[in-house]
Amino acid sequence: MKNNSIKTIFTAGLTAAILDIAGAIIVYAFILDISTAQKVLQSVAAGALGKPAFTGGWSTAIAGLGFHTLIALCFAAFHYIIYPYWKKVFTNAWVAGFIYGCVVWGVMNLIVLPVISGKPFVFNLKFFLYGIGLIIFLVGIPISLITDKMRRDI
Repeated sequence: MKNNSIKTIFTAGLTAAILDIAGAIIVYAFILDISTAQKVLQSVAAGALGKPAFTGGWSTAIAGLGFHTLIALCFAAFHYIIYPYWKKVFTNAWVAGFIYGCVVWGVMNLIVLPVISGKPFVFNLKFFLYGIGLIIFLVGIPISLITDKMRRDI
């Protein structure tokens, strides 16, 4: 990979990771008041560590932040790879980001989380709207806009 590839992936991935986790904490810990910042982060760690993640204090919360960042970097890298083809279909980076956010939400909620937790996805309109909104506006669109601006080989 070229330096610009790595820079683009890290810029897009880290931006999405920061925005998304901040958004999740604001929504679930403060707006809906159904969790805490620590538990939001621990719930991410629980994907890898299981239920003990919730008893590990801030150490497992920080591990959750690491896992969250790694996942965001993977989605940014995947977007970087598909970008030349994606751009042919979605010429507007905002629209592309909106659609990519929907794809990311679907992959995470319909495939990854059910496989990791062993529980099927259960639809809840309120949580669907919060969740997909966060992913579209804080992950999909930022990754798309950053990749569109920084990728120079197309």
